[in-house]
Amino acid sequence: MDTAQLIYFAIQFVIILGNLITYAIIGRIIVSWLSMGRPGPRGRFSQILIDVTEPFISIARKIPHRIGMIDLSPLIALIGIDLLSGTIAALLASLI
Repeated sequence: MDTAQLIYFAIQFVIILGNLITYAIIGRIIVSWLSMGRPGPRGRFSQILIDVTEPFISIARKIPHRIGMIDLSPLIALIGIDLLSGTIAALLASLI
């Protein structure tokens, strides 16, 4: 395998991983809207979404992020993931 092919693979991997995390956060937002006001245990799908996205959202919660009752930490996490994956892809592309 050529070095350029390996770097191209790494770039695609970073982009796809960033997209998957983004879709998981969007899914978590939608599930939280649908289950709003319902106490009790969550389903398996929503628990998986929470487990996958919690590390990213917990980092975003450390930044001041509230406007009244609206929690903006998922939006901050989405922006951070996009910036991070784009930066890593650009750095990898500069190696070619």
